[in-house]
Amino acid sequence: MKTSLFAAVLMVFALAGCGRPFKAATPTGFVDLGDKYADDEYRATTADGMVLGVRAFKNEPKGELDFWVKVIENRMRDTSGYALLGTKEAKDRAGNVGKTLRFGHDESGVPHLYYLTVFVNDDHVFLLEAGGSKDLVEKHEEQIAWSISNFLPN
Repeated sequence: MKTSLFAAVLMVFALAGCGRPFKAATPTGFVDLGDKYADDEYRATTADGMVLGVRAFKNEPKGELDFWVKVIENRMRDTSGYALLGTKEAKDRAGNVGKTLRFGHDESGVPHLYYLTVFVNDDHVFLLEAGGSKDLVEKHEEQIAWSISNFLPN
């Protein structure tokens, strides 16, 4: 009996360290896709196919916001064929400063937008993603902005 109680206590402590290193904010009209993704990911969608996502990576090698923004910008342009349309400052719920990069490209003649917001702390790089056809992304601009301003790194 003592062994099973000890094992149960160990399990509680082990699980306490698990989970996402952030708290994502699911806006009205979106459904959190729940545990279909790893602990370092989050996805939510609308009925019309707009998708929001968050991914967390270890901040290794240690870099600051400007470093990671440049890495992402180069990768999106050079390997994925996206054009950078603009950047702007972003803030999360705790007041941490990040950067939103707005990219565009055409798929079969249809313009698409892809927004990547980057937040960095000592431990993680957080990527908040929103993408879809230009019309769909523009339709959900307010919800995208709300999800960014209500995001909270742990």
